[in-house]
Amino acid sequence: MLFVETPVVAAQSASEAVGAAVTGATLAGAAPEMSAAVPMGSEEVSAALANAMAAHAANFLAVTGVSVAQRALFAAQTGTAAGVYAASDALAANPLTL
Repeated sequence: MLFVETPVVAAQSASEAVGAAVTGATLAGAAPEMSAAVPMGSEEVSAALANAMAAHAANFLAVTGVSVAQRALFAAQTGTAAGVYAASDALAANPLTL
């Protein structure tokens, strides 16, 4: 018998899923503003700086998008583990069921 608190593991899965959804929604809401870097002036340096800021924003959004996907996968895996622990505990409670 495994000594794992299955409801706690399931609650962690739900919490991680909510965290992934909130982070993804925050990124989706902020993406247009982050990507639209306006040059501060009309000279070449301002245009180059605006392009660099837009490139950095795109890189940041891509990396954090991968992070959100990884967190969602972790939430799913934790939920699966909770189900496996529950099934294992149910089978271990009555050894004659097999």
